[in-house]
Amino acid sequence: MNTVTFSSWNGKILDNRKGAGANAVEPGLPTQVGGKDITAMMGWNGIVVTDPKADVLSLTMTYLREARKLSCGECSVCMIGLDKVMAIMESLAAGKGSKQDISEIETIAKGVAANSKCNFGRSAALTPVLDAVKYYEADFTAMLDGKKKPAKKDYKVAVTAPCMEACPATLDIPGYIELIKNNHFADALNLIRERCILPGVIGRACTHPCESACVRKGIDEPLSIRLLKRAAADADLAEGASALPVPVETKPDKVAVVGAGPAGLSAAYHLRRWGYEVTIFEKLPRPGGMAAVGIPDYRLPKDILNHEVALIKRMGVIFKFKTGIERLNWEELKKQGYKALFLAVGAHVGVKLGCEGEDEGYDGFIQAAEFLRNLSLGGKVAPRKKVVILGGGSAAIDCARSCARLGFQDIEVIYRRSREEMPASTEEISGAEEEGVKFSFLKAPTKIIAKNGKVTGLECVKIELGEPDQSGRPHPVPVKGSEKTMKTDMVIAATGQKSDLEFLSGEKKIEVTDRGSIKVHPITFRTSVEGIYAGGDCASGAETLIEALNAGNRAAISINCYLQGKTAAYTNPFTGIDTKVQREEGFVVKKAAPKVNFVEVSQRLELESETEVEGGFDTTEAMTEAARCLRCYRLMIWE
Repeated sequence: MNTVTFSSWNGKILDNRKGAGANAVEPGLPTQVGGKDITAMMGWNGIVVTDPKADVLSLTMTYLREARKLSCGECSVCMIGLDKVMAIMESLAAGKGSKQDISEIETIAKGVAANSKCNFGRSAALTPVLDAVKYYEADFTAMLDGKKKPAKKDYKVAVTAPCMEACPATLDIPGYIELIKNNHFADALNLIRERCILPGVIGRACTHPCESACVRKGIDEPLSIRLLKRAAADADLAEGASALPVPVETKPDKVAVVGAGPAGLSAAYHLRRWGYEVTIFEKLPRPGGMAAVGIPDYRLPKDILNHEVALIKRMGVIFKFKTGIERLNWEELKKQGYKALFLAVGAHVGVKLGCEGEDEGYDGFIQAAEFLRNLSLGGKVAPRKKVVILGGGSAAIDCARSCARLGFQDIEVIYRRSREEMPASTEEISGAEEEGVKFSFLKAPTKIIAKNGKVTGLECVKIELGEPDQSGRPHPVPVKGSEKTMKTDMVIAATGQKSDLEFLSGEKKIEVTDRGSIKVHPITFRTSVEGIYAGGDCASGAETLIEALNAGNRAAISINCYLQGKTAAYTNPFTGIDTKVQREEGFVVKKAAPKVNFVEVSQRLELESETEVEGGFDTTEAMTEAARCLRCYRLMIWE
């Protein structure tokens, strides 16, 4: 175990420099980055030193330079403060300073923390520098007579924020929000597109875990990060839509992508941007994967998706629709000139309920994925008197609200846990309730009842919640003898989805996990066959759009490295470090977020099914909301 010489992390001082010997590290103290021991680290929350010979002066000077790059100058406090402290450090290093200068560093650091308007200035900018001056004063004093001076070293640098850490694609959220605040919507969109090539789609359909991590959540309410992303995309569309960058060079290698969902589209975009010829093979007649056939139009209008896909197509990515690979033959694809293959086939098959009658082919029983896909592709569904949807996730809510728009008279969602455990978001559940959907909790289906091949009822059993299972939620336990039957004309099963990997029977070497997903390397996304990669739902199991999109981002990097003969590597230096912890909070004026308009409940079900329920921010509202961002950047340098 790595040991510590000195630490001021989170304001807790651990000092073993005076002969006491280095103690073992306490839990939570960051002494490793990327799984490797550090010599010294300076971050937004303090200093950690494990080597008594570490050059804290050099560490401090480097931190100041990197912090200056992040200072926005909006309130000028931390920018001026950082400039002054750097000037003092340079003077001290040249042997021209005085003890008064060292005291001045402390005065400036405290002033910046007290007067900055954002969290970066209040905490991250100079807090660790103040620790260095206070606890390594002898080193700073030694510069006065030339005994010490900062050495020139190369330190590793990383920047994040609590919202960035929560985002599966680690978007630079404070960065694009700041650009929106200053009316630079086009620049904000370009920054978003570096890691999210479907900003209009994700800005509407993302589960936004970033907002749960927002520091303002503990002050008033979190930033509307998803809607700000959407605002950048909508502003671009309103102004005529900007083109994506044309490849700066053409590489000779061809890459095949199977699946035009978020993972496939993202990988294709990056690979094409880097100059590869990319062809996407898609089984469906349109692009988008689950974004196209799994999310109803009232949440995600398809013209938004089609527009963003059209931009990728205009870059030169080749699309072949209605062209699924029935049997994978990698050797044949290589003969056609493809040097790498990315499998991103999604998870379009419903998971079985495990109850009696679901395999009988009854008229009126259908899986949620099939139900939503049929609607998206123009299929007609005759409204029925009563429909029951089984499940508690987004798919269940999408089915219920779609049924409301189709004219079903009685719509009920049955979930085997309580409302608190439902995977669907609060806004989705509330929207369904507003539209007349009923919810029943702590029930599970045991039998689908039919007459003459048509669904007539559903038998359910009561559930009691037991100990938490692998998901971290209470395990549902059926109550014996509590079975009851209810009448219904239709049952929609929305209890999960899996991938159809039948096409892999043509390539026996590709390994599959016990969960029925493609086995891939957790970092490179490489399968058991050289040159073949996989990502998104077919590798991870059914996840969110942004997680699938990020899989495409990272797989593209790995494929590029493979084709260039390099080794792909990815490590998050903040893994295991709590980026939410911050020593200086300061005073923040409470300010509520602007509220977006929704279509009136009384009008929603009378309008066309593709009418978008949620309105977005206009540019003025987006700028106002962006101004609430506290710029909670976390800077860290280490060796």
